[in-house]
Amino acid sequence: MGILEYFSSEQRRRRRIDARVRRANNKHTPKDYRQIALQEVIDFAKAGEVAAVRGLIHRFTVNAEPTIEDEREKEWVSSALTDLGRTTLPEISRALRSAESVVWIQRVYRSIASPEEYRDELLSVLSEFDTEYERNPDRKMQTIMALADIPETRVAQALIPFLEDVDETVRFQTVVALAKIGHEAARAPMLKAMCEDESLRVRNEVVEAFAALAWSTAGYKKKIDDFLPRGYRHDKSGKIVKLGSV
Repeated sequence: MGILEYFSSEQRRRRRIDARVRRANNKHTPKDYRQIALQEVIDFAKAGEVAAVRGLIHRFTVNAEPTIEDEREKEWVSSALTDLGRTTLPEISRALRSAESVVWIQRVYRSIASPEEYRDELLSVLSEFDTEYERNPDRKMQTIMALADIPETRVAQALIPFLEDVDETVRFQTVVALAKIGHEAARAPMLKAMCEDESLRVRNEVVEAFAALAWSTAGYKKKIDDFLPRGYRHDKSGKIVKLGSV
């Protein structure tokens, strides 16, 4: 095969991959045609085509109809990427930093990497965010929510700055995550949020967390009563108690 013939063949292959990726990721493509294209993309990915791997990852960002088939296709893609193994991690890592929604991408990374790698990757992604305004904070929130399942000191410490995020929902999800981790490092910053956050929803979620964790309000005892919602009391030991709880 001559060099011109080789490059012509390679270009045809590239065009075929691109065409199948576009069809597989087009939510308006009829279901049967979309799934045929998706299988071809999976086959190309198995053959080592990076463009096909990227196309599979991109499928997670598309919401097709009917919903039941969309979910089935995403499960199919998830299984295919998992079977491909560690060779896909560079592209998955890239997508964790660029896709608007990363829940499925996180799931695949977790199924391939070790728990330590998964934790470190999420912390690395989180470190690239700040607490300023973002047009679409979904990726930030989804990263915070994923870290909530890793009850480690360094994770709690990495989340604490986001108690002061400009986005109210990010702050709320950070409280939820820190409460789930339950590390003492978050106690004082969450007390501060309870007394100073402008959002009633955030303050009440902190109150709920302190009641559930039986954390002391030391340092803020004199301020707490002004912020307790109905159904809670501040006892003499400096803990918040939910009325009616055992």
